[in-house]
Amino acid sequence: MPNFKFFGRKPKRKDFLVVEIGLEKIACAIFQKEGPQIKLVGVGKKKYSLGEEVFDTVLEALDSLAAIAPDFPTTGVLGISGGSLGTITTIARYARPNPKKPITLEETEDALHQIVKDLDTEEKKVFFSTIAGADIDGVRVSNPLGLKGEKIQLSCFAAFKDASELELLHRLMNEIDVKIEKIIPTSFTAAKILLDKNLKDVLIFRVGADRSELTVMNDGHVSEILPVGLGASEPKLLPIAWQAAIKKFEKEKPPDLIWLFADHDQINLEKINEILVEFPWKAQLGFQLDPRVEIAQNIQNFSPSDIGIFALSRQEEYE
Repeated sequence: MPNFKFFGRKPKRKDFLVVEIGLEKIACAIFQKEGPQIKLVGVGKKKYSLGEEVFDTVLEALDSLAAIAPDFPTTGVLGISGGSLGTITTIARYARPNPKKPITLEETEDALHQIVKDLDTEEKKVFFSTIAGADIDGVRVSNPLGLKGEKIQLSCFAAFKDASELELLHRLMNEIDVKIEKIIPTSFTAAKILLDKNLKDVLIFRVGADRSELTVMNDGHVSEILPVGLGASEPKLLPIAWQAAIKKFEKEKPPDLIWLFADHDQINLEKINEILVEFPWKAQLGFQLDPRVEIAQNIQNFSPSDIGIFALSRQEEYE
């Protein structure tokens, strides 16, 4: 068990902890809010191989972070990739009794709650849900709040995990005495980085050595996140995962971009890029597809393997 060194907390500090459970790496970081700016205080990282190692590896990563910044925050956010992660996008349809009344946050939250309630089971638990988009009287909008209308369709995105995995994560957070204000799929937040590119249909490919994660974006919103048991160590098999993900797109709306980012520093994204560019998309899929492939670059001094940490630190800005 790691020997923790963090003591003397200050309850009024404007800082927070980010814990990112990646595919094969745990990253923990402390950020401090300085007005509109968010400053990185320190990062601790550790790699792992098996899901059973996550609990101890998070503690080890926190211990390495404590050596740099011993004064830990009391609140934080937890990002998750891989494991038993599953996602679904479903539609909530209803007619409003008062079409001239603006749609409120409470109204959309009630609709989302009804959807999530039906998705929860004893084995699988929803840990994150959000309204990804809406259709109001036949008009598609990104944000329905404040708009008026009668016939409503809300696109509800939900992420779930095995109940046993979530229980372990809650036990972990109790162990380190940090109030986790949100658990969120890291890839969902990482996708928000692409909003500035004004891209509607994108395939995001997070690459590990033995595991990867494919995120499907339709009309500017994440519709599905697909963990796969293939990675950079078996490059010749990766097209199997790509073909499965591409089929999630409509033939008339193929991805504008395939965006690559690494799970950790040992991944050679240039090699993955070469395989993607050379892949015979049309011959294999039966329809024309010539996607632009782009490797994620450094963002504000964060490397492509730390994009998850960066995105999670900014997740409030994206809401």
